[in-house]
Amino acid sequence: MELLDIHTHKADSNNLSSIYNSYIYIEERNISIGIHPWNISNDWKEFFTAIKEHARKENVRAIGECGIDKLKSPAGLEQQIEIFKAHAILAEEVNKPLIIHCLKGFDELIALHKELNPVQAWIIHGFRGKPQQTEQLTKAGFYLSFGEKFNTESLKSTPVEKLFVESDESNLPIHEIYRNIAENKGISTEELAMQTAQNAQKCGIFI
Repeated sequence: MELLDIHTHKADSNNLSSIYNSYIYIEERNISIGIHPWNISNDWKEFFTAIKEHARKENVRAIGECGIDKLKSPAGLEQQIEIFKAHAILAEEVNKPLIIHCLKGFDELIALHKELNPVQAWIIHGFRGKPQQTEQLTKAGFYLSFGEKFNTESLKSTPVEKLFVESDESNLPIHEIYRNIAENKGISTEELAMQTAQNAQKCGIFI
């Protein structure tokens, strides 16, 4: 069984079950496509028009990463929310999950989830929040994706049916990240792999 890598920036990854994050369309591999909050520019609407043109293609497995970042984004909060909403609406239109980057914006993110009431899965990538935040997010319906670094107690408290695994920008191979997460979760790597595959199928990522 290939291990699902829900979010990677590794250009050399040849895992057929990995989703490479990009802001432009790439035909040769499975991708997610979106405007990262760090990359917001004055011409974002032009970029987003191109994203919409490709969003329904089969190898586009998710929309994003997009999100809210109060520390590093060049855009103000109001504009970040406007752009995030555009991605969330697109995800609903094309029936694909949303990959989310969030830093210091979880209150706004939860409020947006209540406002938009999405059918498609919202997946927070690279989650390192505390257990209390974990409980808030999973009860609200979010999925959480864990990578090389994480809060152990948060991982333990995350329901397996709301959990994904990613390599992001880590130099570790995905199987080592799976092994570390499985050990801290108290399950086998095989169990974790089967569960993330089931979660992906439920979210419509790989059917």
